[in-house]
Amino acid sequence: MPAETRSLQSRAKAEAGTAIRFAIVGGLATLTHAAVAVLLFETDLLPALIANLAGFLVAFGVSFAGHHFWSFSATRHNGGTGKRMRRFFILAVTGFALNSSVLASWIGLTNWPETLGILFSIAIVPALTFLGARLWAFSGPAAP
Repeated sequence: MPAETRSLQSRAKAEAGTAIRFAIVGGLATLTHAAVAVLLFETDLLPALIANLAGFLVAFGVSFAGHHFWSFSATRHNGGTGKRMRRFFILAVTGFALNSSVLASWIGLTNWPETLGILFSIAIVPALTFLGARLWAFSGPAAP
């Protein structure tokens, strides 16, 4: 097998591993977001949109730590933690704005339970976040 083919296969395998790790961390962050938001809303501590914000903020910590130290650990040498965190926060806030817009639309346009709206709005952002994280927030070649 030519070296170029082996190199391409090796890179594809590495990217698949990154995507799997991203999905695991993202799943944990999503569960965190959902648990915090639903708990705060269902116990009448906060209205749905504010509960969703609280869930997002807690989940951001879970997500950044997991992606920085595990999902994209091979590229950690490419920039300081602060730079990665700022970029990932911008990406996360953009995703959260989309999430909140969907939730606000759900609340304003349907009579369906707001808890379902929280869960639905959380579910639509992960694929876009992966692309932004891989190509920008945690960008760079892997360490040799």
